[in-house]
Amino acid sequence: MARVDLQEFQRAVLHSSGLPVRVLGPGRHRFRRRRSVLAVVDLRPALLKVAGQEVLTADGLGVRASVVVRYSVTDPLRWVLAGDSETSAVQWLYLAAQLAVRDFIGGVSAEDLLATRSSAAEVVTPRVRDAAERIGAVVEAVDLRDVSFPGDLRRTFALVVVARQEALASLERARGEVATLRSLANAARALEGNPALRELRSVLAVERTSGTVVLNVATPEGTSAPSA
Repeated sequence: MARVDLQEFQRAVLHSSGLPVRVLGPGRHRFRRRRSVLAVVDLRPALLKVAGQEVLTADGLGVRASVVVRYSVTDPLRWVLAGDSETSAVQWLYLAAQLAVRDFIGGVSAEDLLATRSSAAEVVTPRVRDAAERIGAVVEAVDLRDVSFPGDLRRTFALVVVARQEALASLERARGEVATLRSLANAARALEGNPALRELRSVLAVERTSGTVVLNVATPEGTSAPSA
């Protein structure tokens, strides 16, 4: 007889010759080693890393992308029975994530991939989740981690970003110049035909610059004399 001790986060699927398949819960169990096959399943959340694979975008550019699948097993029996002598349940989940990412990247252009990368999980996760449910697992999320573009394309994207920033800076400078000209035009209209306002403006200018201004002040005899 063999013995197995299962933790709270573990379950075991026991195949015994001539007996139905059983799922063993936490605790200590005995089984016949020669007549039985025991598969221990961990129910804790796990990460499945899908290595970088080269995928063609909709416009024919090759990029490398890797993803991480966050999942946990919910049905140990279905999880174990999903595998066979060649492919395990984890490998089925791996394949489902690969195909979902390929379909997503293959449906967008390289430029759109940069813009939609952060929202890729919203498209990819439901497909992988459906496949996981069929093999006794639940997928929390599929995160698109690393996306590598060819060197020439990365340089092109960098030049595009620089050009956009320069255009925005030029636009802001033009807006500032227009605002300044509009302010000067309003001031000119206010000063036109209003000598008192012009003299007041001159006095304010003197106060700011500590300079001297000469004003024409009318004398009682009708003549004007300079006044500082």
